[in-house]
Amino acid sequence: MKNIYKCRKCGEFVEVSKHCGEDAILILDSKRRTALSKLMSFILRHDPTSIGLKLDKDGWARISDLVEGIKTKWKNAHLYKWITEEHIYAIALLDPKGRFEIRNGFIRARYGHNKALNVHIKYEEDQESRVLFHGTAREILNTILKEGIKPMKRIYVHLTTEVKEACEVGKRHSRNPIVLVIDAQCLRDRGLQIYRASHIIRIVKYIPPRCIVDTIPCKP
Repeated sequence: MKNIYKCRKCGEFVEVSKHCGEDAILILDSKRRTALSKLMSFILRHDPTSIGLKLDKDGWARISDLVEGIKTKWKNAHLYKWITEEHIYAIALLDPKGRFEIRNGFIRARYGHNKALNVHIKYEEDQESRVLFHGTAREILNTILKEGIKPMKRIYVHLTTEVKEACEVGKRHSRNPIVLVIDAQCLRDRGLQIYRASHIIRIVKYIPPRCIVDTIPCKP
């Protein structure tokens, strides 16, 4: 991830060191941005109780409570004494995958929730996509082609509109990743609704084997 800066003139969070003709203020370096982003994802998607945080039925939590919980109740809280609400806003607004949503002082993860959290987010249905992609490990390809793709502990299976993004996901699971090409209309024809979780992420309850129409190897 890139460094995050704040423009001295317009106040916008940006990923460039100059904005509006002036040097911008460094808000988060790449290392801290990555660490805090991963922690926010873990808490909001999987374990809000790890910092004493409460999510409502739509997945929302107060940003102030998130900051306070990380600084005082997280197991490695001493590493995050520096964070402020501004850091949360900066990460959420510039997230390249649209993982987070902010509204009126509240934040939530847009997708990726553990089933155990019982979070129910209303999504816009995607009726336009024709081809979608899913990154995975080549080692489990035969099993997938027999059983399809299941959400496992999450509520939905995650898909993307970009091959590059699917490869990045696959690389997190294997040294030999592969991208599965999914026929979106095949899903719809079987009564499986596709939802728009962010600008590049799509989600669906299940992917039957017959809707996997091709594979793409990921470049090293």
